Amino acid sequence: MVGLAALTLLDIAAAEAADLPVKAPPPAPIQTYNWSGFYLGAHAGYRWANADFSGPGYDFGGFAFPPRSEGYRLSGGIVGVQAGYNFMITPTILAGLEGDWTWGSSSDGAAGTIFVFVTDGLSFASEAKLTWQATVRGRLGVVNGPWLFYGTGGVAFAHVQWTDSSTFIVGGAPVAAFASDVGKTLTGFAVGAGFEYMWTQNWIARVEYLYENFGDVSVPFGLGPQTGTLDLKDVSKVRVGISYKFGP
Repeated sequence: MVGLAALTLLDIAAAEAADLPVKAPPPAPIQTYNWSGFYLGAHAGYRWANADFSGPGYDFGGFAFPPRSEGYRLSGGIVGVQAGYNFMITPTILAGLEGDWTWGSSSDGAAGTIFVFVTDGLSFASEAKLTWQATVRGRLGVVNGPWLFYGTGGVAFAHVQWTDSSTFIVGGAPVAAFASDVGKTLTGFAVGAGFEYMWTQNWIARVEYLYENFGDVSVPFGLGPQTGTLDLKDVSKVRVGISYKFGP
């Protein structure tokens, strides 16, 4: 009887325990992404640049030389650094300001001989080189958790080196030679778009495209020398980068 009573008590206790509410496990913490703050990073990529040269015709030593027109393709790899600041206008809209400096060495040349008579004329060799570039741009984008999709635009700078050597030929022999070597820092505009991914609260990866236009610049050429125009209106850059955001 004692054993039966004990068994009955155990059954009652088990039944009452089964009726007790089960405490739910605590919810998993929600991952938050803080895009606001200063950041500093580096990038690498490739650029495509078209520089078109045009020089007017001119007279020298009683000879009339025709106009010159060449295209230079200044494409190559680039590396650089960027820094900026982001702040959230709304929980999903981001605005920011960024500056960057990019280094590359992309050059192309043209050479030829312009004969006015059979053995009289002009021999020339020219080179255009695009080296460093920089921009200061605003950014406006949409945040979706760890993702940022943005557009960007602002002022752009580029350094172009131009060299030209021309030789006056009479009777098949060089008579006079002129050489020019100038560096020009150009100012234009940049527009583009990109996206970023925040894989930790401090490290952010990006892919970005920029189009830049610098217009015309005067450069010397030929015998004298004369003045021509170098047109750097089409510069495109694709870059991948990584940034460290300071703070939480």
